[in-house]
Amino acid sequence: MDQDFLEHADLQIRHNNKEHRTDEIDTNRLIVRRGQAFKIRLEFRSGHVDKYAGNLHFVVEPGNPHLQQYAKKVSFTLSSEDTRNNWSASVVKKNSKSMEISILPPPNAITGLHVLKVQTSETLNSGLFLGKFIILFNPWCTDDAVFLELEEERNEYVMNENGFVYLGNADWISQRSWNFGQFDKDIIDICLQLLDRSHNNLQDPLSDYTRRNDPVYVSRIISAMINSNDDNGVIQGRWDDNYENGTCPTKWNGSNAILRQWSNSGFKPVKYGQCWVFASILCTVMRCLGIPTRVVTNFDSAHDTDGNLFIDEYYDIMGKMIEKDTRDSIWNFHVWNECWMQRRDLPYGYNGWQVLDATPQERSNGIFCCGPTSVKAIKEGAVHLDYDGSFVFAEVNADVISWLVKISSPKKEKIFQNSKRVGRRISTKSVWNDSRVDITSNYKYDEGSEMERKTFQRALEMMKSTDSRVVNNSRLTLSEVDGTDNSSPPAPPGFRLKLKVLESAVFGQDIHIAVLSSNQTSQKKKLSISLTVQAMENNGRPGRLVLQKTSSIELSPKADVKTEYWIPYLTYKKHITHSNLLNASVVGELNDTHEKLLAERKITLENPSLDIEVNGPVILDKPCIVRTTFKNTLPEDIHNSILKLEGSGLIHRQITIQLGTIKIGHTLRIQSEITPFKPGSRNLQALFTSDQIKSITGYKDVTVISRHY
Repeated sequence: MDQDFLEHADLQIRHNNKEHRTDEIDTNRLIVRRGQAFKIRLEFRSGHVDKYAGNLHFVVEPGNPHLQQYAKKVSFTLSSEDTRNNWSASVVKKNSKSMEISILPPPNAITGLHVLKVQTSETLNSGLFLGKFIILFNPWCTDDAVFLELEEERNEYVMNENGFVYLGNADWISQRSWNFGQFDKDIIDICLQLLDRSHNNLQDPLSDYTRRNDPVYVSRIISAMINSNDDNGVIQGRWDDNYENGTCPTKWNGSNAILRQWSNSGFKPVKYGQCWVFASILCTVMRCLGIPTRVVTNFDSAHDTDGNLFIDEYYDIMGKMIEKDTRDSIWNFHVWNECWMQRRDLPYGYNGWQVLDATPQERSNGIFCCGPTSVKAIKEGAVHLDYDGSFVFAEVNADVISWLVKISSPKKEKIFQNSKRVGRRISTKSVWNDSRVDITSNYKYDEGSEMERKTFQRALEMMKSTDSRVVNNSRLTLSEVDGTDNSSPPAPPGFRLKLKVLESAVFGQDIHIAVLSSNQTSQKKKLSISLTVQAMENNGRPGRLVLQKTSSIELSPKADVKTEYWIPYLTYKKHITHSNLLNASVVGELNDTHEKLLAERKITLENPSLDIEVNGPVILDKPCIVRTTFKNTLPEDIHNSILKLEGSGLIHRQITIQLGTIKIGHTLRIQSEITPFKPGSRNLQALFTSDQIKSITGYKDVTVISRHY
């Protein structure tokens, strides 16, 4: 039979992409969401419509030529029935020369690049090529495993190209704007490259391809591929403050520059990232693929290396934090993702938000990845469920043990055990506006409550039954976890020690802190105080010593004493890292009983502000002026200053402006021109960097209108 029975095939790309909410990605190639029909129009050569109307077979096969030779092809015929669990096609309308056909991918269709062909029953071994198309997950489809019920949540967690990452510390939370840009035209291709470059695909491409219908599987692959540790993934992590041969993590403003650099370099890992960069890139990729995703920050996040739900911290007699005998740490903050999906691989009740973490911390089944972990399972202590439940549980609910170490003695003295310190103010962006939402209650019951302690016991019990390391290393018997707050040994009765920041801690200004000592007994006491201030990395590793002070005070009965200290800018600027983080700790010792007290406070230094203004109405495809204002409030000149602007739909790639040296007290006003190329609500991000101030970020919400009214 003549294979040229078709005159023309129209995939109706613009119409289909608009209906499938993919027109922001591309309008020149077909991109559809599974579980939702798309339409094509076939024009036949004269007299062929009636002849072949009931005799057409459609074929869907992998878009990767390497897989086409042995992967199973999907074949289906025209039918009037809507078979939602299988591929189907039906005639919408026809005339003597053409037919409009509706093709329905099932809600569990394999995602990725595919080829569509048409053939007749007489020529089943060959077919006419109609075109290539991409299938994405579909959170609008009730039968898709990623279905999300509220339209507002779908708009936020799939369609929103901008967002915030929450940084700082639990007592001083800041937000950083981020350009996810998941609908930039080339990003979907890079997302598919990520899947094709994975270990799973390289080792067994057929098995990998057939499992790409499962969001659990796909999310785990992406978690591994964002970091570079095992597979030349997207970005390499670094936390030692040495970024000379790469880009400092604080100098990224969006995901797409990183993804493009990885792809354009022949898949060489980009240098460098830290947790918020890993999480933001993962959010871009998952939203692009159609899986609802949000960025989540856990303050005082535990990194439990030996898997026993206890974090050891060591201090010397001066209160300086030291590294000893353990890789355990408490990150000032740690950023991961939550993805919304059904967990058909788990018992009933664990659907919904799942933790996914691309930051390389510990291996999972031999690979640096983490999750997906059911948030509900973490709250209930079901740490035995796939994947990585025990690690995530420790991040939000481990107990912390503080030890005092004397250089002259091999013994260590237990100062404090705290069950409330880890997993504080877990935060994500609101669906409804730009505010922060505290979701700590999703992960655990109220700290110190009976339910929280019972959950801790349940988790510890499960871990002990599956891992001998927990039995050997545990510092707490199950009988001791009884629903009370295990903060032992307690401070000496009647005494209290506290650290307080007296004024806002701003980078470039001296920092004013105080040690508050309280004696509520009826006896006069003498107290020796040792204060230490250190630079810190975000991952909890202590840095350089900034300041040490010792003093002795007398505490009258029923009295409080405030001892004030100043940390000069010229002192801390030489030691502070890109994280702008200091750790102040004080050890107090009662002279008569030698009992110890410990207080600690993280200090995140706030940067000067960056102001952005956009003049007049912002009109599609019309140039507009952006003004960025910065004032140098430091007591010195700022050198090698750079301003970067970017924003999805507003700027192609980035605008980079070299600003050079900014004198003390000088205000700089920078004028830039942008031409928006996508309508709707947009977000303009600005990033300022220099030798002295490592990064300042700012943002401006912009509404782009199609024409001027």
